[in-house]
Amino acid sequence: LLAALLGLLLVAYAVIGIAGVRFAITGDKERWAGPLFGAVNGILTGLTGSFVVPGVMYLQSIGLPRDQLVQAMGILFTLATVALAVSLGGNGMLNRELGLVSAAGVVPALLGMMIGQKIRQCLSAALFRKVFFWSLLVLGLYITIRSVA
Repeated sequence: LLAALLGLLLVAYAVIGIAGVRFAITGDKERWAGPLFGAVNGILTGLTGSFVVPGVMYLQSIGLPRDQLVQAMGILFTLATVALAVSLGGNGMLNRELGLVSAAGVVPALLGMMIGQKIRQCLSAALFRKVFFWSLLVLGLYITIRSVA
């Protein structure tokens, strides 16, 4: 059920992005929106293990340029990963073996990020958005279908 929730969150986010719906959070709205989005993001991260919705939506809504958005997403993902690891460890759900396997997964993730950075530099902002959202849609559909099948 939680995997299906994750897939549906990704699908919803991708559809919003593909449709070109843009939210703008400026000025005083950031004071209350940041903590609200952060709390909802924390709850959904705890349920699904995904850090995307609504954290990335918030980062996009405050109008960060593409490179700063990607950096902010990296910071969000890193901090959320550490918090999730601490939470899982504190609840006895992250043992040493699983921690080592997860740590080993950092190497290919870093390589993928380096390759992604090179690709991102070659894409226009519009094409980057298109590739990003369509990739999320495919991933979300895959996760949803796989979890309910």
